Amino acid sequence: MNDFYGVFIISCIAVLAPLLVRLPALALMPVVALELMLGVLVGPSVIGLVTSDETIKFLGELGLVFLFFQAGFEFKQNEIGLAPLRLGALAWLASFGLAIVFVGALYFAGLVRAPLLVALVLPTTAFGILIPVLRQSGDLDSDFGHYVLGSAAMGELAPLILASIALAQEKHHIHQTILSILFLAIAVGTIFFLTTMRSERLSEKIVNWLGDSEILPVRASLLILLGFVALANSFGVETVVGAYTAGMAVAMLVRGTKAEVLEDRLTMIGSGFFIPLFFVASGVAFDLPALVTSPASLARFALFSLVLLVIRLAPLNLYKKALAERDLPALALLSSTTLPLVVAITYLGVRSGQMAPENATALVGAAIVTVTVYPALAFWLRTNPERAHPDGAIFAVSRSVADWFSAMASRFLTLMPESLNLKK
Repeated sequence: MNDFYGVFIISCIAVLAPLLVRLPALALMPVVALELMLGVLVGPSVIGLVTSDETIKFLGELGLVFLFFQAGFEFKQNEIGLAPLRLGALAWLASFGLAIVFVGALYFAGLVRAPLLVALVLPTTAFGILIPVLRQSGDLDSDFGHYVLGSAAMGELAPLILASIALAQEKHHIHQTILSILFLAIAVGTIFFLTTMRSERLSEKIVNWLGDSEILPVRASLLILLGFVALANSFGVETVVGAYTAGMAVAMLVRGTKAEVLEDRLTMIGSGFFIPLFFVASGVAFDLPALVTSPASLARFALFSLVLLVIRLAPLNLYKKALAERDLPALALLSSTTLPLVVAITYLGVRSGQMAPENATALVGAAIVTVTVYPALAFWLRTNPERAHPDGAIFAVSRSVADWFSAMASRFLTLMPESLNLKK
């Protein structure tokens, strides 16, 4: 198949998806969800117009890199607020703890080979996906949006850092862990150095250069992106970590200055071409027959889809004082929305031989459900007041799971001092 033909079909989907979500029937569906579904439709699993060849795979990886790059410079901790980030960290730790318990049971049952990797995948959240989703719904600057982004930021940053270390430790390469820490130290040092370069004069130059035909600041930003990605790859760290770091580096250089318009230019490039490539290519590459033709894979898929939500429902009581009760199920649904990290970590896990392919397929399938169903359901709950009643079935289930987890956590904290006293 001609490479340009496949890219042309993907470009058609990238244009069609935003038009379709303007229809009343699809107004609540995120654009990325439609891109994924259309990718599956034109891929070898259904129609077969596009195959996941080397060109499509490379463009998809480039889109994944740009997705995390954009998420890096869109991460604005000051605008999100300290309280949402603090609660997001606590909620992620609670969800991660539950994921460890659940995956530990599967490991002892012989159903998973890489328990730590799977446990890291389950509580991940797609910060980069939720930003356009919240912008589309008008919640990006609301209190609800801030708490969603606080949860999402922690659900992306923590797994990003831990996944590389987990992969290294699973392979017993201690030097790889040291290299990962060294890369993070270099990244932090570079970001700090760029903050010292901020000045009114530099920002004015960047704005002036953006008006030139060469658009030098955009080229420099892409150079920073590729430089961090190449450095991460040479250090054995996931490329998405390098992309995220590059985004934060660009943000530190221009945020709060006249040059902040550079972020808009980069967003045009990413959201206009590269990021849709990732989602459509992910749909094309998804092996739907392998999922639906195996009862065992279907069972794993259903189980992972449920667990992705349940572990996010559990710590909801942490948000009772911050948000209205009717917003809590929507928060859990959006916090469960994930895909990029699932694709990246499962790909690395299968390639290294640590993760079984059937588990990777089931996890990616469950992640596709979270992107295509959970955001639409969350905003349906928030835009239908008659459904957003605390006595409804959805709220009853959410409250039951959260209350059960709170009771177990309180019991554990109560018993812990007794056990410590027994050791004395």
